[in-house]
Amino acid sequence: MKVLSREFTTKEKVLIAILAAIILVLCYFWVVDFPVRNGIEEAKSQRQSLGVELDAVKTKIKGLEQMQSELNSLGSSGRGGYMASYNNSKAEIAALNDILSDTKEYLVSFDDLTREGDLVRRAFTIEFTTKGYSAAKKTILNLENSEYRCRIGDLSCVVEDKDSSNVDLKKWKGDIKVSATATFYETMVGGVEDEGLPADETENATTDTTAAQD
Repeated sequence: MKVLSREFTTKEKVLIAILAAIILVLCYFWVVDFPVRNGIEEAKSQRQSLGVELDAVKTKIKGLEQMQSELNSLGSSGRGGYMASYNNSKAEIAALNDILSDTKEYLVSFDDLTREGDLVRRAFTIEFTTKGYSAAKKTILNLENSEYRCRIGDLSCVVEDKDSSNVDLKKWKGDIKVSATATFYETMVGGVEDEGLPADETENATTDTTAAQD
């Protein structure tokens, strides 16, 4: 078998080297440079998109905090009606039903009574859902300014908004769920004791102190 062979000329070697260099450069751009550039552009685009979403979330949080602060200020204002005589529970429940009649749904749960001297506290928790911020604020104001002495404690609200993270809460018409603790105050002056009246905590405290001293 006859094998033909010859050495490349200097010109051919130069051309082959140039061709190899071109191939290497093309491979670099195709395998490394182009993917890296595309990745950088995608990262910039995602960062910009995340920045917009973050700004929207911050705006919503700020609005929620503002609304929460306003609701809390209503709860600590100390306004309210007169202090009815014990036992005024039926009238107070009727007043609550009337105040909450415009809400979409509500739940009221009463705790045990407490008594200090002539002062009787009828604590309860309340949850209700309204359409929009204005309706929620109106309900809280009506409760705070009810006919019977009522003090609102802790307040919280939850806004359900799955369509947009950037909303003006004071103009938004979606559902707002409000939860709060509150207390009706009654007095033993003019009231008639019954089996539901708890023991006087001030008397218990005095008895405990005397027993400890003995």
